[in-house]
Amino acid sequence: MLIGTTVVLIAVMCASIFFGSSGLRPGEVLKGLRTLAQSGSKSSPAAQIVMLRLLRIGLGVLVGASLGLSGFLLQTAFRNPLADSYLLGVSGGAQLSVTLVALFGISGAVGIMPVMVIAPLAGALGVLVLLLMISKRLGHDLLAFLLSGLALSYMLNAMYSILVSARPNILSHSVFWSWMGLNRASGSAVTVVAAGLVIAVPIVMTHMRPLRAYLVGDDFATNVGVNVRRTRLGMLFVSVALAATDVAASGVVGFAGLFSPHLARLLTRHTDRTFVMLTMLMGAILVVFGDLLARSVSLSEIPLNTVLSLFGAPYMIWLATKTRRAV
Repeated sequence: MLIGTTVVLIAVMCASIFFGSSGLRPGEVLKGLRTLAQSGSKSSPAAQIVMLRLLRIGLGVLVGASLGLSGFLLQTAFRNPLADSYLLGVSGGAQLSVTLVALFGISGAVGIMPVMVIAPLAGALGVLVLLLMISKRLGHDLLAFLLSGLALSYMLNAMYSILVSARPNILSHSVFWSWMGLNRASGSAVTVVAAGLVIAVPIVMTHMRPLRAYLVGDDFATNVGVNVRRTRLGMLFVSVALAATDVAASGVVGFAGLFSPHLARLLTRHTDRTFVMLTMLMGAILVVFGDLLARSVSLSEIPLNTVLSLFGAPYMIWLATKTRRAV
């Protein structure tokens, strides 16, 4: 399953190299790849375009894997198949924080961390605190929790709209940033997301046993020696940190975190390390393929979030209906 999914990802990556809105023919793409491989020079237009595509693909793979892992952790922490950083307002909180940073003209770094990484992390953590308070009050009512998360997401979007309306000078920057997707891919963006994954993946892989016990229920997890509260908070913090790095690198990208675990479930019913890897691979496929569609279907690039939402909204309706029937 891992090999087959990896082959699909490689096929999507190859298609993303050869197709796009620039109109390069396959021969020109191959020539650009040879130029980059032989001398590393970006002197020719074809080599420059190919290099940009390679950066987008690399960032897309990392962002997709990060969103997939974040979605898995959120769905596990809340035991809710509809949990997702985009739907629950975590990405919205990160976006609002970045807008505030732009509004006040804050730049620089806090220690070794750039402000544009600290800001979305702080906003996402603030939303996490609100989600925990809501979850504590609602208990196990999944539908009410989802509706509360959606309401929180709408409230954050409303606050974002008020800010950019009150200060038109940051409107173009904020809108472009929130819609940017992978079109501002750079080495620093790749580094930010990769650093989050390098820290998060080993943590998740070494804690699969308590995660599986947690999924069964709090009582069972406690009986086998799992600290339920610490496990839940750990999962939530890691998932929010991953979502924040994704927002810092590629703006708001919705539904990939919701899709990926469900697609992985089509291949395996076991919650183990293989499932986590499949979830990350599915996320990478979704984001890279979505980016390919975003820059190929028209001369002007469509926001990646728009493309994924076009497919994500109908799936969410179907999933909500299925979950409701199961309840």
